[in-house]
Amino acid sequence: MKQPELKLNVELEQKAESPVRISLLINSIYYFIESVFIMTVKEGYRLVIIHQCRLLTDEIYKTARGARIAFAKRYGNKAWRVGVKAEWSRFYPPERNWLDDKFREKKRKK
Repeated sequence: MKQPELKLNVELEQKAESPVRISLLINSIYYFIESVFIMTVKEGYRLVIIHQCRLLTDEIYKTARGARIAFAKRYGNKAWRVGVKAEWSRFYPPERNWLDDKFREKKRKK
C-alpha cells in the first residue's frame, strides 16, 4: 500500500534578520517518535512532530516554552519509563536543505 506523501509547507526564505533556527528533541527515541523539532517562524515557534511518514503535530505557539509545554502535555505520558523528561537542543540554524532532505527521506521510506 502506497503511503500518502508527507506535505509540510516550510517557508525557509525569511528576512536576513530572522533566519530559520531549530531546536531538536534530543531524546525523542524515548517517546517512540522519529522526529520532533521546534522551528522559528514569523508567527512564533512551530512544533513539528513526524513519525513513520505521518505528520502528527504541526502547530504554532507564541513562545518556545509554550511549544515545549504542549509537547510535554501531549506526549509526556508516552515515554518508555516514568520520569523521562524532554531534552531539547539549543536553537541553531539547520544545515542548508536540512528540512527538505528530512522530508524527502520520509517520502522514500515504505
